Amino acid sequence: MRSFPEKSKTFGLLTVIVFITLYLAGCGKTKVETANPEPEIKPYEGFLAPDFELPDLSGRKVRLSNFRGKTVVLNFWSLNCSYCLAEMPDFEEFNATKPENVAILMINLDRDAGRVATYIKNKGYTFTVLKDDSAQTVRSYLIRGVPTTVVAGGDGVIKARIEGQVTKQILDSLVN
Repeated sequence: MRSFPEKSKTFGLLTVIVFITLYLAGCGKTKVETANPEPEIKPYEGFLAPDFELPDLSGRKVRLSNFRGKTVVLNFWSLNCSYCLAEMPDFEEFNATKPENVAILMINLDRDAGRVATYIKNKGYTFTVLKDDSAQTVRSYLIRGVPTTVVAGGDGVIKARIEGQVTKQILDSLVN
């Protein structure tokens, strides 16, 4: 049988070992923070806008990431949406007066590209219209209804998301 001083020494030694173990466990490697971590990609404010590549009405491919450094206004719309058609003149007026560092990409959801092209030409609209025939971009932006407008800053991070009709005054305020 051990004497009391021996038990006390053993208990003291165990206490020191446990303390050192816990202390060293807290001194392990910590997560390394980078100076400018890339934001997470999500279709909401404060997150990096999902990248996409879509054809315009002439078939030329347009990629969102090629607009880095510019504010980009994305508008999801359809010919079957009266609110979408009602806001088109405001987008055209905004397009004519927008700053040089702003781009507008109107993403159409209709399957009949010819009908869309005819509508745009007849109205005399000059903004860029992209076709999302496969609805992949609509899914990546979690579009629940049209019109929906998303504004991404020059860094690609979404600054605003508006579900519903917008006016030129709203567009002006979103990019300033």
